[in-house]
Order: sequence, then structure tokens, then C-alpha cells
Amino acid sequence: MLRGLSQILVIGVWVLFSAPWAWAGNGGSPAEGGTSSLVDQGRPLYLHYCAHCHGISGDGDGYNAEWLDKEPAELSDPQFIAKKKNSQIYRVIKFGGLGVKKSHLMPLFGHTLSEEEVWSLVAYVRHLAGDQDHPVTLPEGTSKTRPAMPAEPYDPLTDFSEWFLKHGANPDLIARGKKIFRKKKSCFACHQLEDEGGKVGPDLSRAGFSYTPEWIFTWTGNPQRLKPATPMPNLGLNNEECRTITAFLSSLQGEGVKKSWQDYLKTPGDPEKGKQLFFDAEGKANCGKCHTVNGRGGKVGPALSFVGTSRTQGFLLESLLNPKAVITSGYSSILILTKKGKFITGVKVNEDDSSIDLVNKEGNKLHISKSEIKKFKTQKISIMPGNFKDILTTDEVRHLLAYLGTLKISN
Repeated sequence: MLRGLSQILVIGVWVLFSAPWAWAGNGGSPAEGGTSSLVDQGRPLYLHYCAHCHGISGDGDGYNAEWLDKEPAELSDPQFIAKKKNSQIYRVIKFGGLGVKKSHLMPLFGHTLSEEEVWSLVAYVRHLAGDQDHPVTLPEGTSKTRPAMPAEPYDPLTDFSEWFLKHGANPDLIARGKKIFRKKKSCFACHQLEDEGGKVGPDLSRAGFSYTPEWIFTWTGNPQRLKPATPMPNLGLNNEECRTITAFLSSLQGEGVKKSWQDYLKTPGDPEKGKQLFFDAEGKANCGKCHTVNGRGGKVGPALSFVGTSRTQGFLLESLLNPKAVITSGYSSILILTKKGKFITGVKVNEDDSSIDLVNKEGNKLHISKSEIKKFKTQKISIMPGNFKDILTTDEVRHLLAYLGTLKISN
């Protein structure tokens, strides 16, 4: 079961964990705040970026582990970790698997985390293994600042859009993008394509149907630019790699829009009427009950403040007419059966060792102790109403699509 450290250190979950401890020794400046400071700093980073594969306790049993070609390293094994120098662990985390000539499934975090944060992860890995013989200290001059984000994408999006229209469907370009995605970068560790790959991020089997090329290009170049708290690391892709991967992912269209639904897209709707439908609490749609737009609305479903930038009209139409087919990653509903025989359904917003927090379809927050739960499971249905095609007219659907299409990032 033991594997090399560089096999996998992928994106993790944020949960509560046991009290930390760390060690300081000779050969560097200890972290500020005492001997436990580095582990204190590394624990939430590990849970956010790494535990999905390596497991909360470092046993290599994260929920994503079963979907990987190679088993994640067991970071809790003291004999395995004791063989590694601190500098070796640091390089694996900072430069990734390819950077140390190991597995491409291991992403690099040097473009996302500061040097100090990477060292704190080294300390936390030692902590997981109970290794007190290799104290972790900060080298002289260690930077505490995260790498600066580019002020703009590599290409102005107008230039990229023009390029994509001319070259985005080039078969050779798409083939190169596929190779980079599957074999040269760590994308496949976290994303699925046709039932292969990890399940940390969204399934990208229909990426071209779901996302606009501009969004894919900008996101792959620097995901933190669009969502600073995303667990996806910046992979340090250059402009050509971003274009090539975008061409490949944009080619993945699936079956596209159903023929019976194509009439909805033939005539544009009125965005003002769509906005009224969206926020009318007494109306037929009442989307604002569950979705937030620029701070207004509920928080049951994903925020839609820039959905017009990120999503295609075909995807938005399918989301309205068949929401269970396009459940956004992180918004699957779960069904809980309590020991008293009560069924509870909602979107999970937090889970720790003792409880689960949900938001139900009414927008109410629920806190359920695990001691009260008999069993629970993730549902394959969406908590979003699935009858809009029956209760909304064709024009009303068009109006909603028109309004959603106006929700764009201003810059």
C-alpha cells in the first residue's frame, strides 16, 4: 500500500481536526508564535488541498483515492516519512510530481502558496507521521507572500476570442490539449472524462457544452483570479498551454441541446422580464429564493452573479428544464434518515466528525448530530425544481435565459 510521496497530494476538504504539535530545531528560524505555529498553519492548508486523496489522517484513504490510477502516499506512515528529507517533501509540494520527475497526478502548489505555507505543509506531514526526529524550521529569507496573480489574463479576452474562432476547432490542437490534460498535467487527478479520473472537481465530459471558451481559458490560466478560495491550485500553465487545453475541453460537447428544446434558443427573450421572473417571490420561477445575484437572493444553490460569463446558453437551458442532469459540483443534495425515522433532505454545507450542516430547499440551515443519524446518502436528483418546462411558457424560459446571459464579470 505504501507509495512514493510524489504520487499524489491533491485537493482536500476543510474539516475540524485534532490538536496540533510541531518541532523546532537547529538550522533555521522557527515559525513565529512558538513550536506549534507551523503545524497550526499547515493543518487547514492540508485539509483544503490534500485530504481528498491522502485522507484526513494521512492514511491515503481520501474519498478521491479510489478514482486514481496510483494509490496516494500514506503520509501517516512513520517509516516512509522518516526516509524523506524536509527539502524533498518541500520540493514535491512546491514543484509537483513532474517537477521532481515523478507522477504527473501530483499537482504543484508553488504558484498558489507562499514558501512559508509550503513549509507549513511539510511540518504537518511530519505531524501526521508522528515524526519528531526531523524538526521543520523556516530557512533564512523564506517568503510569506503568495505568488502575485497576473493583473490580466495572458491574452486580452477579445484577442483570445478572435483566436479561438479561427483556430479553436483545429484537430491537431485538440489532440495536443487532450495529451496535456491526461498525461502532462495533474488535471486528470481531480476531473473526470467519461467515467475516468478523479472526482474532486466537476466532471468535464461535456466541458464545451457547459462552459464558455473564455471562461475555460481564464480559469485554467489562474483559477484564483476568478475564485480566490478555490481548492484548485494554479498549475503555472503558459499561454499556449491554456489555449491548447481550452481547445480540447471546448470540443467536448456531448449530445448538445435536445432537438425538442432547440426552439427555446431560436428567439432571444427580454432580460428585464427575466429579472422580474427571477426575483418575484410570488411568481412561478422565484429563482432568487435559492440563488444569489450580486448579494441579493438565497444561498441554497450556487451564486449566479457571473453565470453569463461562465456558462453557455445551452447549459443554462438544460439547468432550467432538466436540473438533475447538470448538478453543479458541491451542490448535490443528501438524504438523511434519523434514528427516529425522520427523513431530512438538503445541500451539505459542512461536515465534521460529529455533525452535518445542511441548507434545505426553503433556505433554512439545519444542524444534525451524527449521533442522531441512522444513515445518509448523496442523491442523484437536484434539489432545484424540475418542472419549469411545465409551469413556464416558452417565452418565460427565454426571458430567464436572456437575464442570466446579462450576468457577466464587468472586467
